[in-house]
Amino acid sequence: MDEHGGNIEQALKQYSLVESAVIDFSANINPLGIPYAVKRAVTKAMDSAHNYPECEYLELRKDLAAFYGVKPQNLLLDNGSVSLIYLIPRALGLKKALIPVPAFSEYEKAACLSSGEAAFLKPKADFSLDVDSLIKGLRGKDSLYLANPNNPTSLSVDKKDLLMVLKETKNRGVILILDEVFMEFSDSPREATLIGEAVQSQGLIILRSMTKFFALAGLRLGGAIAHPKVIARLKKYQPPWPVNSLAVSAAREFLKDKKYIRDSYKLIQEEKVFLYSQLSGFRALQVWRPSANFILCQTNSPPRAGGVRGGGIRDRLALKGILVRDCSNFRGLDKSFFRVAVRARKENLKLLSRLKEVLE
Repeated sequence: MDEHGGNIEQALKQYSLVESAVIDFSANINPLGIPYAVKRAVTKAMDSAHNYPECEYLELRKDLAAFYGVKPQNLLLDNGSVSLIYLIPRALGLKKALIPVPAFSEYEKAACLSSGEAAFLKPKADFSLDVDSLIKGLRGKDSLYLANPNNPTSLSVDKKDLLMVLKETKNRGVILILDEVFMEFSDSPREATLIGEAVQSQGLIILRSMTKFFALAGLRLGGAIAHPKVIARLKKYQPPWPVNSLAVSAAREFLKDKKYIRDSYKLIQEEKVFLYSQLSGFRALQVWRPSANFILCQTNSPPRAGGVRGGGIRDRLALKGILVRDCSNFRGLDKSFFRVAVRARKENLKLLSRLKEVLE
């Protein structure tokens, strides 16, 4: 089974599919894709691909700093946010992590490297964060991994609760690693973020990514936002040239395209409401209201021959050209859970049609 979504090559082989006939709902990427101007910028960058990238990425850091409302010294770039997830515990010597589950699997892997260990916090029955239990669980820990919105549940944490958690982590000397890679897809990204707190506190690191909202999954680009002293510490453990020049050119061009940003936000807000409403109409599904550009679902129909429980829904949809994310490898979930990305209306309608064939 895939460890992450978006493994198109594996799916094409496994299900004998043709790529043109497949719609990928397993990876949470902006359905608007890459604009022509960005493709043109990447093509032009190939003319200089024989040269090393500019090692400090100063111009891109300036552009991204303006986008996030911080200073360039508050920003460290890397080959996707996952690289930063692995960099942080190594650079800061973190050994004892607390991870509320279900959560992105790379937190656990990164936390456990270099003789580290992780403890796990169960959510409430509705998958919301149990803040009281979390605060109690901070005892004896040096790091806390949180995502807002969370993957795979697509649930957000109220800012007042996050600020309460941040206060507690500061008091206990715990580093809060707050993953906001899906924040641009939330209802109010500028109001919900803790970026303003991160640039002032040495106990908070924000993770952001251009992989999701800016559809750069193949080129890889992520950033850590933190106090300058934290950024300087992380940079000491980072290898040179962590971001390739094609990703730099694509990112800078994307950030110029204000229309793409507006259109993307509008599309996702409209389509996640539509898709959630339609999925909630299936009697065989329990569906969680999304904050981000993906929706967690659970099949609640009884097993039957060739039925949808036990992971069968992923296989049956794949054979119809629809790829969804089987969530059974997330801690706390099983094969009855799956996740679907929010895509454009025509694609979402096709997903709903194929689901109807599978579930009814």
